[in-house]
Amino acid sequence: MVDTQQAATQTAQPRRRRQVLAYGLFWGWNLIFLAFVLLGFGPTLLPDVVVGVRQGLIPAQYVIYSAILIATPVAAVILGATRLRKEPERLFMLGYCVEGPLMLMLAVRFFLIMDATSAVHALIGLALTGMSAFLWYLLQPNLEKRPAWLLGLRMAGMTVMVLVSLYAAVWVAFYAIPLLVLAFEALKSILENIPRFFRELWRMFWQGGWLWLPFYVLAVILFFFTLALFVMLPVVVPWMVLKAWVGEVRAFGKALALASPSENLSTGRDEPGAARKGLVWAWGLAAAVAILAAAVFGLANRQPQAEAFALLENPPASPAEAQALLAQQEQLRAGLLNAYLAPARYLSSVGEVNHISSMYRDTLGVSKKAADWVQGAYEMVVQPLLYRPVKAAAPGANGRALVDEPRQAAVLYQKFFDRSIGEGERTAIVRAARSTWSPEQAASAWQSVDEREVHLDRQEVTLVEHGDWAEVELYEVYSNRTERRQEVVYYFSLPESAVPTGLWLGYSSDRAQRFEYQIAPRGAAQALYQNEVTQQRDPALLEQIGPRQYRLRAFPVEPGQISRQDEDLYGEYKPAPPLHLWLTYQVLAGSEAGGDGYVFALPQLAEHRNIYWDETTQRVLNGQAWQPKDDEWLPAALPAAGVSDLPQDHRSDFPGGRSVVVQPVPAGWQPAFPAGARLAVVIDRSYSMQPHADQLDAALQQLRDLPGEPQVDLYLTAAEFRGEAPRRVSLADLQPGDPTFFGGQNAAELLAQFDTLRQGQDYDGVFVLTDESGYEMGQGLVELPGLDFPAWLVHLTGKFPPGYDDRTLELVQASGGGAAGSLDEALTRWAAERAGGPEPLDGYLWQVLEAGQAPTEITADAAFGSLGARQLILAQRRALRGQQAPNDVLDQLHALAIENSIVTPYSSMIVLVTDRQRQQLERLEKQADRFQREYEAVGETAPQNPFAVTGVPEPEEWLLLALAGLAAGWMAWRARRMRPVLPQS
Repeated sequence: MVDTQQAATQTAQPRRRRQVLAYGLFWGWNLIFLAFVLLGFGPTLLPDVVVGVRQGLIPAQYVIYSAILIATPVAAVILGATRLRKEPERLFMLGYCVEGPLMLMLAVRFFLIMDATSAVHALIGLALTGMSAFLWYLLQPNLEKRPAWLLGLRMAGMTVMVLVSLYAAVWVAFYAIPLLVLAFEALKSILENIPRFFRELWRMFWQGGWLWLPFYVLAVILFFFTLALFVMLPVVVPWMVLKAWVGEVRAFGKALALASPSENLSTGRDEPGAARKGLVWAWGLAAAVAILAAAVFGLANRQPQAEAFALLENPPASPAEAQALLAQQEQLRAGLLNAYLAPARYLSSVGEVNHISSMYRDTLGVSKKAADWVQGAYEMVVQPLLYRPVKAAAPGANGRALVDEPRQAAVLYQKFFDRSIGEGERTAIVRAARSTWSPEQAASAWQSVDEREVHLDRQEVTLVEHGDWAEVELYEVYSNRTERRQEVVYYFSLPESAVPTGLWLGYSSDRAQRFEYQIAPRGAAQALYQNEVTQQRDPALLEQIGPRQYRLRAFPVEPGQISRQDEDLYGEYKPAPPLHLWLTYQVLAGSEAGGDGYVFALPQLAEHRNIYWDETTQRVLNGQAWQPKDDEWLPAALPAAGVSDLPQDHRSDFPGGRSVVVQPVPAGWQPAFPAGARLAVVIDRSYSMQPHADQLDAALQQLRDLPGEPQVDLYLTAAEFRGEAPRRVSLADLQPGDPTFFGGQNAAELLAQFDTLRQGQDYDGVFVLTDESGYEMGQGLVELPGLDFPAWLVHLTGKFPPGYDDRTLELVQASGGGAAGSLDEALTRWAAERAGGPEPLDGYLWQVLEAGQAPTEITADAAFGSLGARQLILAQRRALRGQQAPNDVLDQLHALAIENSIVTPYSSMIVLVTDRQRQQLERLEKQADRFQREYEAVGETAPQNPFAVTGVPEPEEWLLLALAGLAAGWMAWRARRMRPVLPQS
């Protein structure tokens, strides 16, 4: 009897020690963590998230994530104090198998995964399914009297829990030993520097951080407590889950046996055969669930970028292959978008997770070969959160997949879909930009996507009429809403006869203190501007990049500053003075569309970068406040007040006796169309032309109806992915359904294909039928020939691209052609040029006359000189039909631009603020390439990818961030760096 009691006592003592240990671990960790959450983490984080959601910066789901993160330990403590109060083993399993993994998973999703992929959603879904079943098991362990299907349902969930726990255990195991070594080193360092540790606490207390003191102390304790539990996780959690799961399988098998028809009704017990059969069915269900879970996870873990890159690696060899490629455009779109958003969707890239090999070499001293093997095994495990690069990184090389492949995806998207990926996939990119817990990070990424860095505070348009022409001033005020210097970029168009006449910058509205422009050769001005922006200095540049297209850039719009004294935690935010800009131009009155009055055209926006406006922007048009429609920059025009004075004749005289005479187009005037003309018509078959097929058909019908029976040859262009070469057909031979639209090309490539295909054949004119896209496709790698017949770029939509590269612009203007918003306009101007008469332009007839030819009845008007000088410069350039203009000719044209203070295709307007800049410009103006300008893409100064600067951490960072110690570090850093949020408009 005594021996029996002693044996029972010896058995009970280890059990009591296990119970005490279980109580101690659960309550010790939870109470410390609860204090950590409620004293600092929750009150600091949750309000920021709520504010971010209310401001529309981040999705509402982040409030749910943060609320669950805070509520999870609270719920665990409540369950521990009530339902599981007398069950220490189940209490420990609650904390170690449900609470801890749930918080770790949510922390990773909350802090580090921005735009979650289907693999992440599948992993989270499986984990929640398994943890729900395991919680059910903890709270209701006995289901013997319940239906068998209920036991089977829980056993299926527990099977998923086994898979998830084994997966997580393998993952965490890679970190367990190195982290244990690092923890001992950290503890040793703290113990060796106890005085310094307390001095830091004391300094924090006296510098205003006393509210953080208990949080900081708790964080240090929590770090080592959590680390100890973390290191044990790969062994303890799978063992507990497997033990519970085996019991569930047996219970389900027994329930199936009891429900079997072979049950012995006299004894109420199942026969051995029924028991075995029930157990077989139970194991079969477990296997089926495991296979199903693996299949779901495998399908969700697919990444489409490799297929997209492979499809676009080589251009199609035939139209049939091109059509097959076009049929897969949704797969292409998904793959290219996944590659572009990779920095926001993945924590790192396969072959680039170098922290594992470094950690094993540095902490455990293993060889490089062994460390690399461990890294390869680790990457196999964590593939759901790793981007699989199309081109694998070379062994030992610093991988750049998350930098290079998003750029390549953007280029391929542009080539195939004929538009930028930012424009074509804006909704998905904005969603990814907003998918973060930090309102500041969301605002920064969203600003980059939507060009919302600089706010337009005020805009004033002032009109000074001079009869039928006017001087227009555009005045704008900009304020920076970011923490970096910003550049404002506008691409806009004016009527072709209009001319910019002035540009100024200032840091106040005082006109006397503003910096004035000077006229410089276009190449020298661009080179100086690029250099000064690189050096973070202050220029502004206005240049002409098309017959009626301009680019305006101003830099820098200064950010606000945070001023701190000594070790102040917060500092004072001081907004920077806004940047003020003035732009003037002269424009002739035009007929109001659909009305009887006259109007003065205002700049029409093609593209803008880094700047935005909203309802808080103050708008004034000629002294009257106005509000735009939608996202309008400026209205199309302002009405002319002096209706009775419109229109008028004008004359401008220039040195050498030359004159420019301008007269209104008489009512019903139309140039005679030459008989038997030979015309070439180039059809842009790019993807972006597809929505404009009806406008193209109308233009082709107009060609069929031309008088004089002209011979019209059609040149059908072919983009890189079209699968066929460009070809020439007659207008009558054009087949139904042709053209189809595919790929992307710019104006230079269209003209180059035409020149190659015509094989030296001459025409009386060439008309390129296209839309407003193409400039973003780049300058092109082709050399454009000179043409001795006019080349016209006809934009069927009536809208113009941001501009043209200089070679295209030079070819068009030197040939005697131009750009038009309709085929009718282009044909009219072409016919007038063929007749040798005045040029019809913007409702007026323009003539450049030599000495003695100007009509004496028209009085010369010096005030009209700027408008006249522009047409004189263009006429002198056209006189060199098809030839490259030498520098001495361009110098003469530039001198005329300086004399009349205007912007031309060869002379730009630049604002400089220092003598050093002016001296540098003088040197550049003397160089041989002073008129040679580089092609610049739209928004080239903006990041190509808004997620390239988000600093997505590698896996070791997000795993460690889940530990309370690194959370404490983040909170301490945030306290020291806290500052007022920049004002949002």
